[in-house]
Amino acid sequence: MELHHPLTRYTPADHLPHQPLLEQTALFISSAQAGLRAGLGWIFELGITSSLPLHRQKNLVLANCLAFTSLLLALPGTFLLILVGFGHPFSLLFGGVATSCLVLAFNAIHRESWGELLFAYAPAALIVTFSLLELSTADSSALWAYILSGQGLCLALLLPILVYGFDGRSKVIAVLGTCVLIYLGFQVGSMRLGAFQPQSMLGISQGLFTILSTLEYLGLAGCVIYVQIYTSMQARQAQQDHQKLHAMAMRDGLTGIFNHAFIEQLIVDAINRARRSGSPLSMLMIDIDAFKQVNDTWGHNAGDAALKDLVKLLNSNIRSTDYLGRWGGDELLLLLTDTDLSGAANLAEKLRQLVAQTGFPICQHLTISLGACSYQDGEPPSSFIGRADAAMYRAKRGGRNRVVA
Repeated sequence: MELHHPLTRYTPADHLPHQPLLEQTALFISSAQAGLRAGLGWIFELGITSSLPLHRQKNLVLANCLAFTSLLLALPGTFLLILVGFGHPFSLLFGGVATSCLVLAFNAIHRESWGELLFAYAPAALIVTFSLLELSTADSSALWAYILSGQGLCLALLLPILVYGFDGRSKVIAVLGTCVLIYLGFQVGSMRLGAFQPQSMLGISQGLFTILSTLEYLGLAGCVIYVQIYTSMQARQAQQDHQKLHAMAMRDGLTGIFNHAFIEQLIVDAINRARRSGSPLSMLMIDIDAFKQVNDTWGHNAGDAALKDLVKLLNSNIRSTDYLGRWGGDELLLLLTDTDLSGAANLAEKLRQLVAQTGFPICQHLTISLGACSYQDGEPPSSFIGRADAAMYRAKRGGRNRVVA
């Protein structure tokens, strides 16, 4: 018996009903999402440049995010204040919106210091002003308004700690002390305006409540400072590690001068500058005479020490615009900017005599052979280096301890 299985029919995608409308809707949603991301990214990065320290970049991102969020929550927040019973919510709304707009504007025109100052202290100033105004006109609900205002002020006074509180010990103390004075001023002012009704809290209870509130703020501020200091230390350590890796990539591990790869790149860059400016460029290739005998006689540690001493001697007798690098083994390369062949030969002879007359701690006596050449317009870097190397080998074949230009 033959079985017939019904085939499931699928509608091709190009025959779906309302397909053009669906495609346009999907395209619109995708474009709107991309535009929203780009817009938010632009707002959150207002005023940020690569030259700013890492902690200041994070502070600006925080300020921009909170200022923009405050603008979004301004109307809902005002509605909640009305429900709670505050009598001046629209004045607070106007002050908050104006502050947020000014913070974003200052960051946009790269007045970051103004924006930071406004972002740090304006929320606390707004809360203190409108809370005391509220307490001065409140009825039996003054205690509830006081507690709500105090918690808001406590959080607002953490902003100066976030912005300024970990650049140095003196700054931490100054900012924290200023915030504590603001907080205590709010406590005293609110009590004088009748935040506590006589039948609810009297005498020592008011002082105890103030002390507990201040300790609460100090505890939160301490946690924020600890996290900020830890983050700053981690960022500083990462920066130091990066600098060490960069130094390892460009410096010779034994002598501390430029390594082969980096001095080769410096030669290419110097040639390009010399071509543009028309200034002369020369090079010395330096080799220690009979260096193998030094290693064989006193050991490789003594040879390394002699090489380091020689590098120090040469470095102390060249200009800051000249570049000394280790080309390989006991060969050194000295790149001389704004120097013609005559000047390079004179310097080479000066260095040769200086080394020959210097006593070294272990091997006592060293000599060097030097090859000097000047860059010829149009030649590749390999030819420039090769001519200096060939001149140095001619000096060694000619009896060592001499200069060939």
